[in-house]
Amino acid sequence: MAQQRHDTLEVKAILGLTNEFLRKDIAQARSYAQQAIRTSLQLKYVFGLCSGYVYLTSLNQSALKRDSALYYLGLIDQLAKEHPEDIRISKNYNQTAGLFYKAQGEFKRALPYFLENLKLATKEDENKAGSLLNIGNTYSQMADHRNAMTYHLQSLAIFEKIGNKRGQSFCLHSLATDYYFLKQLDKAEEYLERSLKLKNELQDKRGMVTALQALGNIAKDRNQYVAADQYYNKSLVLAREMKAVGDEIVALHQMGMNHMRKPDPVAARKVFTEGLTLARQLGDSTLAARLKSSLLSMDVEEQKKEKAESTFMNNLNTMIVSGDKSGLALEYGRLSEYYALNHDYEKAFEYLKKHEALNDSLEGNAVLIQMKTLEEQFKNDQKEKEIQLLKKDQELHKAEISRQRANISIVVVALISVIVIGILLINRYRVLNQTRRLVELERMRNTIARDLHDDIGSTLSSINIISQMALKDATGNALNFQRIAQHSSSMMESMSDIVWSINPKNDSPERVVSKMKEFAAEILDPLDITYTFTGEENLQALKLDTPTRKSLFLIFKEAINNAAKYSSATAISIEFRKLTENLQVVIRDNGKGFDLQAASTGNGVRNMKERALSLKGNLDLRSEAGNGTTITLSIPLT
Repeated sequence: MAQQRHDTLEVKAILGLTNEFLRKDIAQARSYAQQAIRTSLQLKYVFGLCSGYVYLTSLNQSALKRDSALYYLGLIDQLAKEHPEDIRISKNYNQTAGLFYKAQGEFKRALPYFLENLKLATKEDENKAGSLLNIGNTYSQMADHRNAMTYHLQSLAIFEKIGNKRGQSFCLHSLATDYYFLKQLDKAEEYLERSLKLKNELQDKRGMVTALQALGNIAKDRNQYVAADQYYNKSLVLAREMKAVGDEIVALHQMGMNHMRKPDPVAARKVFTEGLTLARQLGDSTLAARLKSSLLSMDVEEQKKEKAESTFMNNLNTMIVSGDKSGLALEYGRLSEYYALNHDYEKAFEYLKKHEALNDSLEGNAVLIQMKTLEEQFKNDQKEKEIQLLKKDQELHKAEISRQRANISIVVVALISVIVIGILLINRYRVLNQTRRLVELERMRNTIARDLHDDIGSTLSSINIISQMALKDATGNALNFQRIAQHSSSMMESMSDIVWSINPKNDSPERVVSKMKEFAAEILDPLDITYTFTGEENLQALKLDTPTRKSLFLIFKEAINNAAKYSSATAISIEFRKLTENLQVVIRDNGKGFDLQAASTGNGVRNMKERALSLKGNLDLRSEAGNGTTITLSIPLT
């Protein structure tokens, strides 16, 4: 026992190292997690095994290996189902599943897992604080920043109370994100700097990467492009140092977006291309698509710029050839504005000077007076037209309002009708469901009463009679007491079967097979009869009701008892087959066989066939002398 405690302490130490290196050295963290799993398997230490699976899920997810992450997440789910009494495993599964789906962008799917963990938290410790943090982060991703900030502040208060600096750094970063989305850049920067300070103190390189990227985003939004570049470069260096390719790609993409803002299209295209190459090597289609979209956007902008410049030049040449000086002055002005918008200020200034010089030569007092008169006439005409258009718009607006009111009335009536019908249907379904459940309960009560009367009642009567005989027998015949013991054992076994059949925990096919194996071992192992179960995977996803489960087990039990008592077999095979509309159970032995006509009159064979008929199924019995016996039970799947 002391050795066992020593070994589990070793597993906990390995898991502690895994957690420590998770934020510093991903390869080393993976190695420790695999070591913890191997040791836990040897010790059958379930919680250690679960923790190892949690770390491998997170590591594979951060490496963008979605299928591998899903595989380990499934193993955690399986452990939680096999050990429902261990709340720690359920908490681990909820947290890991929530983080997995949140990282995939499935926020509505992730949220229930985090909320369930919050219900399981009974005291203010890092588990409850972590659940609050995860809920807040999920609300943040769903753009519900008010809820997000509420949960983040509650989480921060608990982490500060218990002195958990790593948790505090996470909460501060999340609060910074809340303020960033609300465009409160100063508050966001304040919380990020506090978070970065803690992460630097803890040597949390992964956390430092994300904090630096977030600070770069704030600087970029403030048009502080040099500062943003510095943050992104520091983030890129750390990501490469950790070999965190996903974070490296994100940093390159942010750098490219910063270069586009400057603008510096050459530098932007370079880092976008580098990031796209890494994303393709990694097989991350989402990041690859984002980088391809950025490159395509640059291509479109450059094509638009070339096309616009060509159009302006063609217009300018047309004006020069036609001798239209006023049109030529206008084109000079348009070219000046175009080059200014594209940050080519040298050409913009050159065409602005040409525009002003030509305008100066065209303008004169007479021309200006004439243009002034024409402009006033034009404005008056425009005002008259605007008044007429305004009147028409008002009339159309009134008609549109009337139509919208009519539509709203129709929609309200339809909605009320749907709600009323829905309530009626739900109420009808509830009544039908309650009635069906009452009928089912009554049927179950009748079944239990019949079983108790037939099996237990008759056995108790036999025990009573034999007991009276034993009391009257002065010699104390041991045979009577032996018979009492046999009947008592039979009655206990029948009672056990009845209790097992009505227990809802045994509804799953896995529990039925487990009960079959337990009975087979009890009967066949003492007789040195080997037995095998095959096709168990065909029972997955099946749901067996109480009558089906009970009859199936009793038929199996009768078949195994008969084979053990009369067949002289050395091997028995049990096979499960799932056909299109039927479930087949085939029980085959290599015994001496028997005469089918003689056996068909016995109670055992008759009982098996009657039970098969009660399930609307069929029991096929085949046997030949020297060739063993094969029993095939077919049950319809509903």
